Amino acid sequence: MRNNVLKHIGVGLLFVFSQLLIFQYLTIFGAIVDPLLIFILWTTLKYQRFEVLLFAAGLGLFQDALFDIWGLNMFTKTVTVFLIYKVVARNPEVKLLFWQVFVIVLASATIHNVIYFAFSSFLDVYSSLFSPIILILGSSLYTAIVGSVLYILKGDTN
Repeated sequence: MRNNVLKHIGVGLLFVFSQLLIFQYLTIFGAIVDPLLIFILWTTLKYQRFEVLLFAAGLGLFQDALFDIWGLNMFTKTVTVFLIYKVVARNPEVKLLFWQVFVIVLASATIHNVIYFAFSSFLDVYSSLFSPIILILGSSLYTAIVGSVLYILKGDTN
């Protein structure tokens, strides 16, 4: 069990670095993918709520440290996991279809991006650097597409 947790922390760090090194530059009309959110959604199938909340908080704080927006990703990812855990982790033994994965990731990313936009507006982190429609709809759709493709490429999760 402990080896799996350490392995998944390492994989989570790889997802954060993938955003820093790759996905940050692969924008479509200003929309970016949040690979860490995809990873955190995947961990909801493997772990209990408290453990996933710790994953979200720890990896979100590490992501904040790299992007110099302290606490924003940590808070939004933790709140998102708290809100969507029961829906995503409802029955991990059932193999989901592509469209079901797409809808779950899209809804989760939309919730995350709405919370992110609300708090970044409140804190004036991005005063005029992005459009809320691009962040909420574009980035959520982009994250859902990438998450669904990763689900297909991952294959059987058992």
